[in-house]
Amino acid sequence: MSYSGSVSYSYPPSEGGGSGSAHYSGTVYENVNVNILVDTDVFDNSVANCNSNVNVLTGAVVATETAQVVSINKNAQKVSGTIVKGFFDYIRSELSQQIMELAQKIDAHLLHLREMAKKCKEKQAEMERDYNHTSSRYIKIFNDLNREMENRIFELNKPAFVFKRNIDEHSERYSGNDLVSTVTVFGKEGGEMQAKISASVCKNRALNTINKANIFLRKQKKLQTTINSSMLSDNRSAGWFSPVCFIETYEDKSQINKNVYSIDFLSNTNKSEMVEKFNSQNWSNISKEQKENIQRYFNVELSGAYTSNNKHDERVKNMIVEISNISSIKSI
Repeated sequence: MSYSGSVSYSYPPSEGGGSGSAHYSGTVYENVNVNILVDTDVFDNSVANCNSNVNVLTGAVVATETAQVVSINKNAQKVSGTIVKGFFDYIRSELSQQIMELAQKIDAHLLHLREMAKKCKEKQAEMERDYNHTSSRYIKIFNDLNREMENRIFELNKPAFVFKRNIDEHSERYSGNDLVSTVTVFGKEGGEMQAKISASVCKNRALNTINKANIFLRKQKKLQTTINSSMLSDNRSAGWFSPVCFIETYEDKSQINKNVYSIDFLSNTNKSEMVEKFNSQNWSNISKEQKENIQRYFNVELSGAYTSNNKHDERVKNMIVEISNISSIKSI
């Protein structure tokens, strides 16, 4: 321990007297023992109480977290199940609605098809009646023509037919009675008559052959004369005409393909130039007479291509008739 200070002093006068101050300082050492008693029981109890409360809180937090995880899991399963069930219910509802709409459309189409089938059967029955009526009428006409032709042929060759009938009657009389076993008296006359008849038939056939040859030669001469009159005897340049097919095809809304098809001797022709010429032409509708001619030719070709009466050919034929549109044909 350090100390310091000052002391004032005075002294009586001996010789002169006086006063003054004296300073002092120094250090003193002394061992001191201090005993301190600290009471920590309250703090330790509070710490122990806090620890137990913290443990309880930790257990509560863990239990709460576990309950929260279980709740989240249950809620997630419930939400996912609800979403999945709602999705499938929606899909099922959409499918049911589409099935209902398609069923209604199918029923409508079936009803329409039944009506069309009924009309087709009625039209078929009507066509059969018309065909039977027309065929019976034409059969009657042809039978009448055959009878008339037979009568006219008989009248034109009446002597020959009468002679043939008489010969048949005599032959039947000679061969069909009891005199067959006897010697005929008219053997020589019958042989001569048969020879004359054979000679007459040969002459008639020869005459017909000569007439047919004359007709053939006359027609050939006429054809040769027509060809000679149609041909030109001089040599000069001329234009050739050839059929060409120009086709436009649509692959999609933005692409159009154009092509030209021609016969072999036009293979060296520039097709791009021909396409440009086709595009530059002014197309117009064909006349009514041309439509009727094309329609007549189309009907003849269609009837010749489908001659059977089965249902498939009839459907194909009807579909071709529906697709064909003669009125849309245009020409240059």
